Amino acid sequence: MNKKIFDTIVIGSGAGGLSSAAYLAREGLNVLLCEKMNEIGGYLNNFTRKGKSGDKYTFDTGLHYVNGCMEGGDFLAILEEAVGPQSKNLNWNLVDPVKINRYMYNDFEYTIPMGFDNFKNSLLYKFPDAKETINKTFHMVNDIDQTFHKVMQITENIETKSLFGKIAAISRLVPIFPKLLRYTSKTSKEILRDVNDYRILKIFESFSGECGVDLEQGTSIVLLLAKHYSNGAFYPQGGTKALINLFRDTILRNGGTVMKKAGVTSIGKEGDFFKVVTQNREFFTKTIISNTDAKVLYSDLLPQEMVPENVQKKIQNTVPSVSNFYTFVGTDLDLSKYMTSGNVTIIDQNFFDANNQSLDGHFLTSPTLKDPNGGHSTKGKYSLEIISDTCTFEEWKQWENSKPYQRPIEYMKKKEEIGMKIIKLIERKFIPNLTSHLDFVEFATPLTNFHYISAPNGSMYGPAQIPSQTFRNFYPIETKIPGLYHCGSSTTFGGVAPCLSSGLNAAKKLLGHHKK
Repeated sequence: MNKKIFDTIVIGSGAGGLSSAAYLAREGLNVLLCEKMNEIGGYLNNFTRKGKSGDKYTFDTGLHYVNGCMEGGDFLAILEEAVGPQSKNLNWNLVDPVKINRYMYNDFEYTIPMGFDNFKNSLLYKFPDAKETINKTFHMVNDIDQTFHKVMQITENIETKSLFGKIAAISRLVPIFPKLLRYTSKTSKEILRDVNDYRILKIFESFSGECGVDLEQGTSIVLLLAKHYSNGAFYPQGGTKALINLFRDTILRNGGTVMKKAGVTSIGKEGDFFKVVTQNREFFTKTIISNTDAKVLYSDLLPQEMVPENVQKKIQNTVPSVSNFYTFVGTDLDLSKYMTSGNVTIIDQNFFDANNQSLDGHFLTSPTLKDPNGGHSTKGKYSLEIISDTCTFEEWKQWENSKPYQRPIEYMKKKEEIGMKIIKLIERKFIPNLTSHLDFVEFATPLTNFHYISAPNGSMYGPAQIPSQTFRNFYPIETKIPGLYHCGSSTTFGGVAPCLSSGLNAAKKLLGHHKK
């Protein structure tokens, strides 16, 4: 085997892997980014398919909008810190500010506009009989937001402070500790226990659904999605490929190496060096950032003698987030007659799949409508994505050892039955005549996530975002193994921005290791 030494190796090219590799390359480190698939990006990746007409459709699998892309926004700040001034070369489209998200229930519907106050006022207008409940609920969300912001301000860069500075920071935390403990240890439903209007509960339950958990299990932090759209929602011009290329170009321009089809099979030690083994090569480094799920890192890649006993136990008890069923559609129907660049979620509790499993949430988004000039489809055609929950991994587990595109007929039949049932539901409730205008259709199951992303149980958001697995219970970015760092959804909340930020945090900690 060929051998080569790098300053650091980043395993996995999801959001956290891309941001950490780009940052370290800009800092002058000789970086190797390893990705097992044909393309980099993880959940950020997109793919293109040809329809029956010969026209092509491009789908973005993991990014449907982000916030913080207005001037001075948090997301743009993260991006600039990772890739430098080139971040300004990426332009963003504002998602429909009136209908960022539209939720359609069996008995009512509502939309989320841009602006927290606008959202509150729209609910007060639509549900005047629930005024007291709405005011109380929004006050609670504000209080959660303010509490966490205070904690973040107090603890910012606490590791670099002197002993006196650390003591002073801790003393400032004391007055807000009871609230902090309550919000970090309670589920969303427990926090909202006094909300007795079922419509308001359903509205806030929808935020839990966007994080892959339900109201009864999800941590209270998911309620902050109500403020997620305060400054609007945005979509990158050129789709997620433009975002991926921004990171890739930064890594390469600064002397880094991006290696595709280089899935890491094991991490070991040889003297002072880590030995990173891929399918056909081995590399050496003194520092690693793993942008993999915690289970993959600690159970599959590392020898168990290197993994602390308490981490082994934690892995065994970690609950993965939900997995979803995907429907990708290319159509000549004019989707702008039915939806805007905003997202639509149809909640139908009477919908069941072929095994009588409830699939009651169907999230619809159109890359074509979000980015009309981005090449997601030819003129007059539209790309449409439908993400349905809750599809359990257990339903598909019997086929997990079969190969993609070579799976048994039983698997293909079940996938087709569920997928077409979803399309017919969307046709009945939202987009008439959709089934007769399918130029392209493809379905994906939790096994698809498992194959492409190495996501345990095909999970969408890493470990489930429940109180026992979040905040102080996240997996640490700086592991107990010297020189090994971790980023991604096992170390933070799911979503593009948190994972990008975790990659930056891992890179900064690693850089400190190199400077010692």
